[in-house]
Amino acid sequence: MGQLTGSSRLECKVCHKVHRNVARLLGPMAPDAWLEVGVGERLEAELTPDICLLPCNGRIRHFLRGHLQLPVDDNDFGTFVWSVWVELSEVNMTAVARTWDDPNREQLEPLPGHLATALPYEQSTRGLPVLVHTRKPGEVPLLVVAATSHHRLAWEQLRGIAVHRAAELAGRIDG
Repeated sequence: MGQLTGSSRLECKVCHKVHRNVARLLGPMAPDAWLEVGVGERLEAELTPDICLLPCNGRIRHFLRGHLQLPVDDNDFGTFVWSVWVELSEVNMTAVARTWDDPNREQLEPLPGHLATALPYEQSTRGLPVLVHTRKPGEVPLLVVAATSHHRLAWEQLRGIAVHRAAELAGRIDG
């Protein structure tokens, strides 16, 4: 996992230090399951920047990249984004594929899925239930963690985080 885009230099309201180059968008290039299968299975797989179809134990697993946005309490920072992978059922991946180039695809009902990326939280994030909200072609789907999950990630997505927390999360990846 690494920095994908954008950074900023902001004075922190918590520690009063200047956080330099705080990543705003972080995430892996493939779902975690990609690294868990053998080379032979990867040769049979399809991996693009947006989707992954991965043979695993005689079946195909379906993954879609999406963004989990965490509002930040500093307007100059913007939004902290985890660019992560979600596992969908075959039926739901088919629905996404069917509307992939449709200019009205954001009208597709939110689809249930499960987070397929481990993020640097005390509790595991893999398997967390999410809703996938498709957007217009060219825009990465938005992911919303189920509020019933009682996970800190769900709380941070709903309530937002401080710049200090964004720097802390980014530091767990970059450092």
